[in-house]
Amino acid sequence: MRTNPLKYGTAALALVGAFAFGSTDAQSEIMRADTGSPGNVSHTVTVVLSKIWNRELGNTTQINDSQTLTRSAIKLGRGQLEMMPFPTTIYTFLSKGSRMYKKKQHEQAIAASKNVRSIWGWNAVLFHPVTFVKSGIKTYGDLKGKRVFTGPPSGAAAVTSESVIRAVTGYIPNKDYKAIRLPWGSGLQAMLDGKLDVYFRPAGVGSAAVEQLGLKQKFRLLDIGDATTSAAWKKYLKPMGREQGIIPAGTYKGQINNDKDVVVGANTFQYAVNKSLPDDLVYRMTKLTWDNIGEIHKTAVTLQTMDKSKPFTGVNMPLHRGAIRYYKEKGIKIPAGLIPPEAM
Repeated sequence: MRTNPLKYGTAALALVGAFAFGSTDAQSEIMRADTGSPGNVSHTVTVVLSKIWNRELGNTTQINDSQTLTRSAIKLGRGQLEMMPFPTTIYTFLSKGSRMYKKKQHEQAIAASKNVRSIWGWNAVLFHPVTFVKSGIKTYGDLKGKRVFTGPPSGAAAVTSESVIRAVTGYIPNKDYKAIRLPWGSGLQAMLDGKLDVYFRPAGVGSAAVEQLGLKQKFRLLDIGDATTSAAWKKYLKPMGREQGIIPAGTYKGQINNDKDVVVGANTFQYAVNKSLPDDLVYRMTKLTWDNIGEIHKTAVTLQTMDKSKPFTGVNMPLHRGAIRYYKEKGIKIPAGLIPPEAM
């Protein structure tokens, strides 16, 4: 009996269908994937894709949600996972053993980076800076001395949120404002309980988590505004994976300033697999993704930024050979920097 992963909640394991990796007589295997918490784009993309792959390939996917993706990246490189949604910025840190990997996992991170491969990328998340109207906060400048949830401990989201604030205001975390780092679920609950002044949430447009806050009380999304022309903001945007995004007017009913577009920070993701996955499997996974992009867009509004004409958006790790085969068949030019040694 096949199980629908869409029915599972936080920390659940979703098992879908049955799949054998190698030849038709090979032993059946489970495809393991880590994601963020339900409601996050990382979770949505994996559940939606697993549904399609199950239907077309008859595979099994075990989805372990509510994970910190910086840790999952090392698991992927170690072969403890087969696939995961992979923030572009995390690969930069992983390949250099820097930031959250610098102190305790420097060598492990660099080693793991050699065993991960991308299949495509997209503009995935917009950083939603949410503050309830009663807080009196109207601009980034008002964050001085406030309690700001920036993301989970040791996660790339917290680094990015704090970098956005610094680029816009010059404020330093835990000096000019209190940077609160908690797991996603705890952070959302803390905001709902009134223990935070601002809640930064990277999510796709139309995020259910942001909608949930609007059901509690009216909120404002902080606009970067004129700071987009500053040298600090332009410097912030230089690293690959960082973008400037727009949350369109009218997106959220509970948003008090939803009469105009809000400029925010944005990040790209790529979908990554372990290097050892069979070429034919990854070829079919890639093909099924783009052959069914209309269904993907229809199923999840937060995935409508996936663009078949721009498959390498946010891709900064080498492509898997199976994905390379697909793009070559389609006549899509592959940047030289994305060709791994084993495909040369």
